[in-house]
Amino acid sequence: MRHDAPQPAQRPAQPRPNLADQLERITPRFDELTQRARLGADRIPAAELHELEEMAQHIARDLVALFRGAGARPVNPPAWVSADGTRAGW
Repeated sequence: MRHDAPQPAQRPAQPRPNLADQLERITPRFDELTQRARLGADRIPAAELHELEEMAQHIARDLVALFRGAGARPVNPPAWVSADGTRAGW
């Protein structure tokens, strides 16, 4: 055994999980969001609609992070969004 052999400075990186595997981890949350939206299709109260929107935004954030990294931000976010969320301007 050679004691003067250079030692690696870092451990080898863990293999990155397959993109498809990472997407499958998000799928159950998306399925839950879709199911909850279908159950209340036309009669979702405002409070629950807000909760569903937050779920959707968390899912979207996690999807973007899979492709661009954890600190990713939208590339071209709108400068303003109307209060009802139906209009935006760049």
